[in-house]
Amino acid sequence: MRRLPLVLLLLAVLAVGGRYIYGIANRPDDKTQIRQALAEAIKASKEGRSGSVIDLLSEHFKVNGEQPGFGQVAKLIKESHPDIVVDDTDPVVSGDSAQITSSVKVTGTFFGGGQQSFSFKDVQLYFKKESAMDWLIFPTTKWRLSDVSMPENEMPSGSE
Repeated sequence: MRRLPLVLLLLAVLAVGGRYIYGIANRPDDKTQIRQALAEAIKASKEGRSGSVIDLLSEHFKVNGEQPGFGQVAKLIKESHPDIVVDDTDPVVSGDSAQITSSVKVTGTFFGGGQQSFSFKDVQLYFKKESAMDWLIFPTTKWRLSDVSMPENEMPSGSE
């Protein structure tokens, strides 16, 4: 009678461990991981799911050298549902960092107004590979957006 719980526990450990090993063995390359993370964050942003977007952001995320608070970012996403189009999503990977340079268009209902669109050229998205956890117990790495830089003359003034 005492064997049944032990057998069930062993099966559960084997199933979780097997899934983890399978995930490591079939992990996509860095470029694919970055593109997938960016695509998921863009989709979540449009749907107003701020948690999925914030999960992509590095702890020290900056926009043109300024560090917005995660609460500020979450509020903007929940209220504006920004639709973001990144024209070129092909990252240049160098070790534990990567960069995408692209034109970007952002459309949403910002600042309580109507639908607005902003277009930016030569936006630089910087990514870093950071430590993370899978299933709360397995150490892994994730690509996170650490910095966004755009030419100062293209910063939005609140309307377009």
